[in-house]
Amino acid sequence: MFLQTYVKRKMFLFLLLILAINSCGVQDPDNYNRQGVLFDSQGKLDEAMQYYKKALSIDPYNRDAHCNIATVYHKKGQLNKALEEYKIVLELYPYDPQILYNVGAIQARNNNQDNAIAFWEKAVELKPDFTEAQYALGIAYAQKNRFDDAIKSYKKVLETQPDDPVLYNNLGAAYTETGKLDEAIAALKKSIQLNPKIPMSHKNLEFAYRKKGLIEDAEKELKLYEVLSNNTPQEK
Repeated sequence: MFLQTYVKRKMFLFLLLILAINSCGVQDPDNYNRQGVLFDSQGKLDEAMQYYKKALSIDPYNRDAHCNIATVYHKKGQLNKALEEYKIVLELYPYDPQILYNVGAIQARNNNQDNAIAFWEKAVELKPDFTEAQYALGIAYAQKNRFDDAIKSYKKVLETQPDDPVLYNNLGAAYTETGKLDEAIAALKKSIQLNPKIPMSHKNLEFAYRKKGLIEDAEKELKLYEVLSNNTPQEK
């Protein structure tokens, strides 16, 4: 009799413990965020959104929930809604480099290049070794014909990505635009050394050679560019 009572009491306490754990989990915004991320990773964006919003219902200032909601909107192509969520986060955390970078990315997708640059510049001011922001800035600067600024950003990225052939290609093209042809040729040769199958690296090297008056070398690179371009599958 005593043994049965003891077992029943242990089972009762065990059930109470489970209920207490589950109850705590329900009130934990991080738990909802984790479940939302799981659905998000499976492409179930609507289900993910439901969990992120549950997290916010518990903690309206939860950074991760706002960021996750913004990410879902971004994936759905609802850029203005994503931007609104990021603005909420920036009001709470105005010195968050990642959020500044994300806002810049949306501005760029909305063709607001000047706004994108402003957010990315703030991100790298707060975190100078922020590779993604520096890379994005380099491309944006080049598109705005700010080639000296582009070169600075590309060289900063090279500190952490010294074996990136596309980066060397971009750097070489920027050098060419500033008239620094020796630096351009060196950067483009490095790009080709790292990956000789990128057609645009050969094209840019051809252009740099031609500007420098090295016509024979330019013609060789042009032929290589044409061969690689013909062998590269065209997007339909």
